[in-house]
Amino acid sequence: MSERIGKGPWARLVASSVVPDEGSSAAERGRRLAGFVEDLAVEPGAVTARVAGCGVRLAAEPVPPRIWTAMTRYARNHPQLEAGVEGSAQSVHLEHLMVVDWEQPLVPPTRALVRECSCDAEGACEHVAAVAYALAVEIDRDPSTLLRWRGCVPGAVEPEPEQEPPAPPAPGDWEAGELPELGPPRPLPVGAVLKRLGPSGVRVGARDLTDVLERAYASFASMRD
Repeated sequence: MSERIGKGPWARLVASSVVPDEGSSAAERGRRLAGFVEDLAVEPGAVTARVAGCGVRLAAEPVPPRIWTAMTRYARNHPQLEAGVEGSAQSVHLEHLMVVDWEQPLVPPTRALVRECSCDAEGACEHVAAVAYALAVEIDRDPSTLLRWRGCVPGAVEPEPEQEPPAPPAPGDWEAGELPELGPPRPLPVGAVLKRLGPSGVRVGARDLTDVLERAYASFASMRD
């Protein structure tokens, strides 16, 4: 078998997804035909091309914009993700998060693909394989090719909702009435604070410290009077 086509992780995943049995004779013939693929066009949801007189189409449902928007926002300030979201690198980490966190693989699995060729209704011919390998080569050259196919393009990112500034307070909202006149201070009973705090848990002989202090406070009060 010839050397596998697709060097980067995205390119390799695309090749193996479209051509699951890369040891088949159709896959081997597809590798030989990959250099003769013409009119390769990549649009959101579909890749089309011609090879050896046959028309080929590879299709998959694009990633929902809300998911790509969330992924794009999460990728901010994460260097291992930013390059992948921008389409400047084939990020394994980005593909992993798309699969695990969102259940929306960046590279569509075989079961989610539509493979069509004018010579084979099942799409299992060498022409489909050739286009898959030509697509893998293009992804190695420009990783954003995969993002374009999956609909993960800048226009698919939903704009962040604009935050409306809070309304200014209505006249009178922050105006208070006049404060009431304060009466004379009301003396607290002796030991009021100690009673509010409750038992201290510290023993002085057979009594709680609070009880001892209350008697001391009472003595001080009588001396003041």
